[in-house]
Amino acid sequence: MTTRPEMRTMIRHRLADEGPDPLWDDDFLNDAIAEAVRRYSTHIPRQEVAAIGVQPGDREIEMPEDVNALRIVRVFDDRGVLWPRWEGSGEAPPVPHGQPGNVTWRVWGNTVLLGVPAPRNGIWRLEHLVHRDAPADDLLTLDIQPNDEDIIVALGLAVALSRRAINEGKRYTGRAGVHPMIALHPRAIALCREGEEVAEIGRVPAG
Repeated sequence: MTTRPEMRTMIRHRLADEGPDPLWDDDFLNDAIAEAVRRYSTHIPRQEVAAIGVQPGDREIEMPEDVNALRIVRVFDDRGVLWPRWEGSGEAPPVPHGQPGNVTWRVWGNTVLLGVPAPRNGIWRLEHLVHRDAPADDLLTLDIQPNDEDIIVALGLAVALSRRAINEGKRYTGRAGVHPMIALHPRAIALCREGEEVAEIGRVPAG
């Protein structure tokens, strides 16, 4: 897997900035890489599994702090049986004190509501999506899928060029040359679209 220094090298290569006195300093590129990972995470979040204890008769399952109930994809009971999500097609929604309905579930707040009471004590498997972590140092590998480095390069370039155009645009006096926003920003937008389009192709399905 790729580390942050390796990603900086890839981005510098695309920027033709590999000399002994580079224009783009490490901190600037680190910020661009962090933002690239955040944008990538919007399209390709990390897949996680939560093991949740359930008691017999439970119809409300409160999620721990590290699980966003709205991003739960699948629910399996302690025997590995998939409980389908309530889709609202003619059947009453699961409610904690309502009449038992079908073997379904839905989310309200940060709680999973079951259509029928949990049949027994056990540990349930909840598959859910989480935001990826932006790199905090040069030692850990980037929190991305294998072989997705090109997406981060494209998104990182887009962020770097856009921020450079904005910074230089603030100092532009209009006395000479083309405005930096005109020169750099269209390229940044094109790179951002390139990265997001590739990320969309590899997007994690919701069901």
